[in-house]
Amino acid sequence: MTKPFQYLFGVLLILAGLFAVLAFEHLQEQPKDNQPAIKSTISTEPTKETQTFDFAQLQEKEGDDLKDLGIWQIETIIFKGKTKAILTTANGKEVSFPIEITNQDKNEITLPTVNYAPKNLVIAQQVGLAQKDNQYFMYQID
Repeated sequence: MTKPFQYLFGVLLILAGLFAVLAFEHLQEQPKDNQPAIKSTISTEPTKETQTFDFAQLQEKEGDDLKDLGIWQIETIIFKGKTKAILTTANGKEVSFPIEITNQDKNEITLPTVNYAPKNLVIAQQVGLAQKDNQYFMYQID
């Protein structure tokens, strides 16, 4: 092989390598058009879930067998796949609930399986949780 062919072969090899790296990076990126859409659900009808109470008011409304679970913080919100919110206590207890997104721009959610859950919950927010039988209830903390 002559020297000009060696240089040409080297340059072509380098270009092929660069092209392969760029193609690999491009394949790893998902265009925003192909990402799953997040649906927002907004309810304008006043329901029992939109009302907020402190624990004493909630206990008066739901009965004395309502158990106060204390203060919980919305630690994690998973918006893709199986959407859920993970709530934790200061001593490390953890519970998760399915979510509905109520305001996508502000990342606000509600917990449809929790009675009296506000429609504008956000990450790091602290809430009170109570339980009666197998149902959870949310209340305001001071």
